Amino acid sequence: MEPIPAQIGRYVVESLVGAGGMGQIYKAHDPDIRRTVAIKLISTRLMSSGDRGEYMRRFRREAEAAARCAHPNIVAIYDYAMHEGQPFLAMEFVHGMSVRQMIDESPMAVPDAIRVMLQVLDALATAHDQDVIHQDVKPANILLTPQMHAKVTDFGISRFANADITGISTSMGTPNYMAPEQCRGGLVDHRADLFAAGATLFEMVAGERAFGGRSSAEVTHHIMYDGLPLLPATVRSEAPRLQFVLERAMGKHPEDRFSSGREMAEALRQILPLVVAEPRNKMTPSAGTTATFVMPAAAPAPQSGPPRSIAPPSVAPSAVPPVSSPTAGRMQGPSRFDATTLQTLEQKLVAYVGPIARVMVRSAASRASGLDALCAELAGAVPEGTERESFRRDVVPLLRTRPLAFDDEPSRGSIGSFHEPELERAQRALTQYVGPIARVLVRRAARETSSIDGLWQVLSMHVELPSERAAFLRQRHE
Repeated sequence: MEPIPAQIGRYVVESLVGAGGMGQIYKAHDPDIRRTVAIKLISTRLMSSGDRGEYMRRFRREAEAAARCAHPNIVAIYDYAMHEGQPFLAMEFVHGMSVRQMIDESPMAVPDAIRVMLQVLDALATAHDQDVIHQDVKPANILLTPQMHAKVTDFGISRFANADITGISTSMGTPNYMAPEQCRGGLVDHRADLFAAGATLFEMVAGERAFGGRSSAEVTHHIMYDGLPLLPATVRSEAPRLQFVLERAMGKHPEDRFSSGREMAEALRQILPLVVAEPRNKMTPSAGTTATFVMPAAAPAPQSGPPRSIAPPSVAPSAVPPVSSPTAGRMQGPSRFDATTLQTLEQKLVAYVGPIARVMVRSAASRASGLDALCAELAGAVPEGTERESFRRDVVPLLRTRPLAFDDEPSRGSIGSFHEPELERAQRALTQYVGPIARVLVRRAARETSSIDGLWQVLSMHVELPSERAAFLRQRHE
């Protein structure tokens, strides 16, 4: 470890606060205007001439990009200069920690995560307005003050949309958050940042990365060819629409995503009011530690472990605003439903959620095992109350008019993971509301669900009146 310099440029160094592969970050004092700054000093002495030139260009890009993008949610750059032949940046000093540090301790509460991401998207929208593409949005590059004020940092590999990018690799970035076109090394635009923002928000609430793997090649393969995994069930219960917003943000093709950071922010903003919970994330440092954090170390963060459980509050699901990408409905996986059925569901759902109905139906269909389960998931994403009841009434005829299939015929023993006594109990309860067709509906639902609670929830789709549906579900526990 090199000794801490007493002074860098005109700045009086107070302490070392971070170190990584590129160099060190110091807390320093600017004696001219009497303010605390962070000094990011890189060491190029051991680099080859090619590497040295690239890091020098990277440093200049960071200074130029941040200077273009003056915004309260972007770490401000004050100065770019040389110290003993090595470049340094003087920048805003941020007290707090990174999102990476926070979610390594535990996932963030959904409302907290959305509020932070709204700030990040506002910062990105400003950068994109200035033709600056960050290219490395990730939890380590979002700093949080104790008041949960977000600061986007490290524009070191950013590029300018209207500039000559010869010699600048468009595949630079952190693999887990890179858009498919970025993984391929192709040209990127501002929508690659929106993909990364979606991947970051997924990890903030889930506690694990959306696309993981044991190597960069494996991560890249998942990003390019696999659909977005489901958020943990507790998160989906707390915010049913969040899954669909993330799937839109992380579309495989740029045209499938939100058209701007502001559009994505509006989608999240309409979720927020109905997902209010007590903050789970406190920015209070433990005894004997400091919460001061300026810039993340360059070493990669370890892969997060399994998601930790999040207790959902008892709140109604929220609405996602209408969106307008004509290709937003591209399927992310195979579907067992015919086009006519999906089109009918889209037509029924669009009255409640707007044009995003196509995204929701195609997304839910790619994972639903049957029509009952598909309709139940879509109903859960419609705002609770009269709108949800109306949607349920709209789809019940579609469920009941399906032709009887061979495997819907009565059977003995067990179906799927259910034993006959369980099915007969559900059938007796449902018969009170729908009559003899209950037997067919129960056996059909048993093939589409894997849990007893899920079975009763799917069957409740066939009970029209809310009071009767509540009475039916109570019988599950009697």
